[in-house]
Amino acid sequence: MKGILTAAQIIGYNRKRDKSVSLRFETQEKSSNEIALIDSILDTFGYLYFKPEETLTKEEISELDNLDTELYDNPKTQSQRLRNVLFKYHEQIETDISFKDFYKLETEKIISHYKKKLEP
Repeated sequence: MKGILTAAQIIGYNRKRDKSVSLRFETQEKSSNEIALIDSILDTFGYLYFKPEETLTKEEISELDNLDTELYDNPKTQSQRLRNVLFKYHEQIETDISFKDFYKLETEKIISHYKKKLEP
């Protein structure tokens, strides 16, 4: 999949409750093909390199092109994934307990399981 390399100006940001940051950039006019590329990679996970100068050197472009990254299939953390799975499971089973209580019970089972495996 092709990425985007373009001149841009950072025009704002928002801090999120979970400590992440939403960044907003503005570019110059884009062609229909460039817009189609942007549309095709919307909501995908990747890397952003922003350099506050007019041009990138050939060395920087080469380094970015050769960047060896370990992108996860899923940008969520393992704890987020576990919580989501437990939430879906909670929805599927018939129970009168809240998800908050269910989550505490299930994660406590997991913690206890591994605590038992620890050497004294």
